[in-house]
Amino acid sequence: MFRLLYLEENPRRGTAERPVFFQDLNLDQIMDQVTEDWGQDVRAYFYAFPESQAEEAYRRAIYSDVKKEEIYRALMEFTMGMRIRKQYLERRERVQEELQKQVWYLRETQSYIAALESLKESLKKAGPVSEGMKALLDWVSGEIQKKEFQAFRAEVLSLWQELSGFRVLLTYEKERFTIAEGKGTGKYDQFLSECFPSHEKIFKSPFLGTEDFSNLEEELVKLFRKKHKDFFERLNAFYQRKYAYLPEGAMELLTEMGYYLSFAKFQRKMQENDFLFCTPRVSGDVLSAKGLYDLALALTNLEKGQTVISNDAYLAADESFFVLTGPNQGGKTTYARSLGQLIYFTKMGLDAPAEAAEVPYYQNLWTHFSVEESAETGRGKLMDELVRLKPMMQKGQSNCFVVINELFTTAANYDANVMGKRVLEYFIGEHCKGIYVTHLCDLSKACDGIVSLRAGVDANLVQTYEIRRSEAKELAGANRQVEKYRLTYEQLKERFA
Repeated sequence: MFRLLYLEENPRRGTAERPVFFQDLNLDQIMDQVTEDWGQDVRAYFYAFPESQAEEAYRRAIYSDVKKEEIYRALMEFTMGMRIRKQYLERRERVQEELQKQVWYLRETQSYIAALESLKESLKKAGPVSEGMKALLDWVSGEIQKKEFQAFRAEVLSLWQELSGFRVLLTYEKERFTIAEGKGTGKYDQFLSECFPSHEKIFKSPFLGTEDFSNLEEELVKLFRKKHKDFFERLNAFYQRKYAYLPEGAMELLTEMGYYLSFAKFQRKMQENDFLFCTPRVSGDVLSAKGLYDLALALTNLEKGQTVISNDAYLAADESFFVLTGPNQGGKTTYARSLGQLIYFTKMGLDAPAEAAEVPYYQNLWTHFSVEESAETGRGKLMDELVRLKPMMQKGQSNCFVVINELFTTAANYDANVMGKRVLEYFIGEHCKGIYVTHLCDLSKACDGIVSLRAGVDANLVQTYEIRRSEAKELAGANRQVEKYRLTYEQLKERFA
């Protein structure tokens, strides 16, 4: 059994837990939208990175195929067919009448056969390019060609065709029904509405109706059983055999399809609202992005009818860390999140929220965002931050991308500078790349390999939300706050006069 997410056929993987960086990067907010109609099983796949660079590339190639209209439609139709099959199975488990169980089982199997054959023809016509989608087509074709499947298919279609051909002629005269086998000229629901105008009822097969037969439906079934004894014997034998028509791993494969389809559907919705996505090019040691934006913020702004300001990023091969300073509410945290999201979606083999991007291969993604002090731990905010830093600063965590937002804000500036410098030196020494958002301008010169970024303001010191390479400046935006609250020397002198 091949996999659409993994290169190994039977990977040994534990239950994926929600990573810490999901909260820091607002990925929960995004995944609420992505997996809204797909369930927790699909959502869980977004919690774990592929195990290798080759596996990332494997997914990226599959996703490039899934985005194509013909393949996207084929997979969506197969998924819908399998959902219908599941509904029939659940209905079979609810009904009490043995005959109804048999007919629901027949519909259940017929819907699976139709979905599988339709998937094969659609994929063959679409001509997939990726290794994974080609393997899917080969697997579907192989299942259909098996002698056991062909015999099962012939039996199902024969029974279904015969059942679908049953017709009766109903006559209602002098408050009595006359039931006979044959073809009438009208429709059953029209007949009922004319004879019983006060009762709303639409046509339903007597074999597939509600859990309990009505008197009329019971009489219809009696008629069919009497006239088609051989058919009902064959149907019963078919049901009792309970052929295991679903191949091993078929449901896992269906869930893995949901991984790609859920994001593709979400991406289409966002693109319809003019938000750009790109397939990142994974190569080399240069990190670059054009038109990068925070996807979670885009969702919020979409509901409000507002636009999102995008930015660019460039980190050369000999550069290691961005240190981002600037005024409060200037877009620093949003920029850091957008970089983290870029790395996350690239590693997941999906398209990223940007106009274009080139991303090196990173082993892992670490984030550390400032949070409110927790009364539950009793440790204080600084100790909580150090506890969260510990697993990030362990040996073996090299070649990772690290996103740090406002560390050590409760410490004195001198202590925060010393600790911040040591954090940067450690990650750079471990060949990690990343971004450090801080109000401490001295950290922009803490060690070699640091690139200073600054959140911009215009001539009136109003935030532009544009992030540019620039030398860090002390008290960025402070003048604007002083003027806003009338605290300049002249204003204070005037007020106290």
